[in-house]
Amino acid sequence: MKLRLVLFIFAILAQGLFLSEVASAHPANGIVLDRAGNVYFSDLETIWKIDTTGKLSVFRAGVSGRHVHELAIDEHDNIYGADISCVSQKWIGDIWKMSPDGKFEYLLEPTDRPPRAMSIWRDREGNNYVIDQNNHTKTQTLLLRCAPDGTVTTLAGGAYGHADGNGSAAKFSSVGGVAFGPDGSLYLADGASVRKVGMDGTVVTLAKGLDVRTSEDKPTLFGGSYGSLADVAVDAAGNVYVADAGNRRLFKINREGKSEVLLRTDPPYFPNGVVAERGGDIYVLEVGFTLPGSWSGPRVRKITADGKREILATVGAERDGANLKATIARGAGASAESFLSFFVVGQRIKYGILILSASVLGAGAIMWRRRRKQ
Repeated sequence: MKLRLVLFIFAILAQGLFLSEVASAHPANGIVLDRAGNVYFSDLETIWKIDTTGKLSVFRAGVSGRHVHELAIDEHDNIYGADISCVSQKWIGDIWKMSPDGKFEYLLEPTDRPPRAMSIWRDREGNNYVIDQNNHTKTQTLLLRCAPDGTVTTLAGGAYGHADGNGSAAKFSSVGGVAFGPDGSLYLADGASVRKVGMDGTVVTLAKGLDVRTSEDKPTLFGGSYGSLADVAVDAAGNVYVADAGNRRLFKINREGKSEVLLRTDPPYFPNGVVAERGGDIYVLEVGFTLPGSWSGPRVRKITADGKREILATVGAERDGANLKATIARGAGASAESFLSFFVVGQRIKYGILILSASVLGAGAIMWRRRRKQ
């Protein structure tokens, strides 16, 4: 009886440890395209470049523990990114810019006290836009705008939820992706919806219910515990593309709000980033994960305007005689979420495991005591 109880307790604890790692995993979704057709993407630490001949090379070398989740690009083909790392139990952040020829500069030097609303998302007037949210407390989600002089205002958002409207009358839930559209509006992947935010703060929902599955869909990522909508992009015609990582799908939403599944990926890959080219071609950043904790190098898929599909490059695959290795690792992008905090905050599954563990331990203790009395 004692051995069975010990083994069962160990199994419960191991399950909790595994799920905490899964729930906190956050691979990169950064992928951008310049005017010449070169593709840049992050594997979380290294920034890669695929040129127009299909050659894969390192654009910015990675540093272990320094994570780059998102990328942005301006009209001059300058690449923007934000580094996040943990040093001496402090979160260090910065914002950087790299020119097409590789010239590097910090827009925000590494600091553990970054100013509010600094981000890589900026318009031509120099305003920064950032999502201010806490997915653990789920109290409010704000879209902030920071003017060049440092003045921060709330463009839209308020209490956590879902509501269209203007300014503080609008509500957002958990935003997973941000992109500028050709009309200058911001497009957000919000929960299971896609939202559009005008520069006057007006929020409208373009599509919702994108978490609904069909018999054609592939097995879910992590059994569905991973956040679904990871990234969003808009083409010149106003069509929106959404990477549904949790369900291994890429959606296309036309200007009338009609959605269709443009791509389904086979395990272990899932689409985590997307960018649209002016001529209608789509580039998808796909990440591979195999249980219990093996991350494979990301790959980039091109979908042409006429529907043809091609894998352009896979980080870690043999190419031109050189073995280019991915820097993405097990638990890549994991937050500083410990085993104990996993049970304290977050999704309902955490509380379920806590209750189950307590029940099992209590029942085991009672049975053990009865066994000793016999």
